[in-house]
Amino acid sequence: MENNNASTGEILEAINEFSTNVDKRFTKIESDITVIKSDITVIKSDITTIKSTMVTKDYLDEKLGDLRGDLTLLMRKEDTKVAMLVKILRAREVITEEDKQQIFAMEPFPQMSV
Repeated sequence: MENNNASTGEILEAINEFSTNVDKRFTKIESDITVIKSDITVIKSDITTIKSTMVTKDYLDEKLGDLRGDLTLLMRKEDTKVAMLVKILRAREVITEEDKQQIFAMEPFPQMSV
């Protein structure tokens, strides 16, 4: 019958080697966790920055409304100039009354009787 029993010294040596390997792995995992925590901190900071600079729907709606008003004002000024030009052309008899009425009936600001 063979003696398959390991001595206490061999068992302790195997346990020591195993625990050394486990300690190395834990040290690496702890290092990786430290890096991950650092990355998460940076990501949280970036998210906070993004949130603080995001445009809200209300802000965007307000700005688009302002832009629409500004554009409408500019179009009305141009329409006034075109109306003056048409009146001058009609007064000088360059265009007919019918031409004048057709021009004034056009969009964006039609005038039916001028």
